[in-house]
Amino acid sequence: MVAALDGEAPPPPIDFRGLEILAPMVRAGTLPLRSLSLRYGADLVFGEEIVDRKIIGAVRVENPAFGTIDYVSPRERVAVFSTRPEEKPRLIFQLGTADASLASEAALTVCRDVRGFDVNMGCPKSFSVKGGMGAALLSRPEVASDILKTLRRNLPASCSLTCKIRMLATTEKTRDFMRVCEASGAEAITVHMRTRDERPAEPAHWDEIVRLWDAVKVPVVANGDFFTRRQIDEFWKHCRGSIQQPDVSEAIGEEATRQAGPVAVMVARGALWNPSIFCRACEPPSFEEMVRSFAHEAVRANASYQNTKWVLSQMLAGGIGITPPTTFAGSPMKAFNRQVGAAKSMTGICELLGVPYTASDWPEQAHTTQFYRTGSVGAKAFEAAAGNAVAAAEAPEASGDCAEPAAEATNPTVDRGGDEKRPRPLAIDGAEDTGAAAAKRAKVDSADEAA
Repeated sequence: MVAALDGEAPPPPIDFRGLEILAPMVRAGTLPLRSLSLRYGADLVFGEEIVDRKIIGAVRVENPAFGTIDYVSPRERVAVFSTRPEEKPRLIFQLGTADASLASEAALTVCRDVRGFDVNMGCPKSFSVKGGMGAALLSRPEVASDILKTLRRNLPASCSLTCKIRMLATTEKTRDFMRVCEASGAEAITVHMRTRDERPAEPAHWDEIVRLWDAVKVPVVANGDFFTRRQIDEFWKHCRGSIQQPDVSEAIGEEATRQAGPVAVMVARGALWNPSIFCRACEPPSFEEMVRSFAHEAVRANASYQNTKWVLSQMLAGGIGITPPTTFAGSPMKAFNRQVGAAKSMTGICELLGVPYTASDWPEQAHTTQFYRTGSVGAKAFEAAAGNAVAAAEAPEASGDCAEPAAEATNPTVDRGGDEKRPRPLAIDGAEDTGAAAAKRAKVDSADEAA
């Protein structure tokens, strides 16, 4: 484990007890939804899974027009990952990886801007499994272990390290895999209470978490079928009722019984359909207010209008246990959702929602995928950041780990697991996960949990 960033003392470990967490979700877990979830009361937010090769070589660009930090692919000239400084204490970056060396290189690229990393060990999607990532790691515990151990050795002490898994074929196999993760450095383990082959429409196995939580001493987070606040409350009652059975209480003792069970919940589709699910100590907003608030966050984050309308389409349609109003701003909901889906710009989206938006107030090509390609402000910011990375790489005295951009570009060796080491690529190297992989991700027709 390397020293904390910039020589600072590392923050205390994350206390997961009682937390409500935004799950990593394909296409949905970007800055706008994360920001809105935090505003409504989420304690931690996970970004969408990003494959290691996609972030390696990305150029870190400070975007003054929006106050964001964007990691931009030099090949595609699009932001692979965006965040804000104020999000860092509660932001977990989820990695899709099947290789300890690549995982380490990817994590070291962004570690100065996140609170920690989570390794995806449960995504059943074909793009993930075919690459040996996600749920494929459940049958390769030695690879999963190497990834976690290598990350823990190379990451600063200030970065937390967790993993998100699915249930295996039997309870004991799941418990064994959890123990491997704990022994390899995972500080918490999220269990998606479905198996690799079960789809989102099939109910999560709440009973199983009661049989799993005590396999390890690190915190266990429960994930699966939390669509409403009532379901979250019912889950906790279910856990308490199962653990406080007389035979269980006698076996582990009264004090242990009070501390027993999973410590936190992770919410996926329930938060996509209604991020105000995290409102615990306050009155939740109306549906229309919540939707408009998301659009405002999308504008503020320079989100592309294409991704914005996709997330809005999920909110407007709702899902299990969440029935949206029949109208929006006086229009029938289904027809209104189709209008949003047909919008060709952020201006069009905001006009439909009644959110103030003037295109001339924003830089050229804002809220499009062209911002860093042809937009004057975006293109200049990217070129300046890339030039600084080149200069830093050529500076003979630049050194360090995750401290300053200059340090990131000096090509130090990275522990790749085992005895081998290899140079870390410079910050402007082209990302190897090209548009073909991105296209596969774009075909995902629902924001199922990333693990």
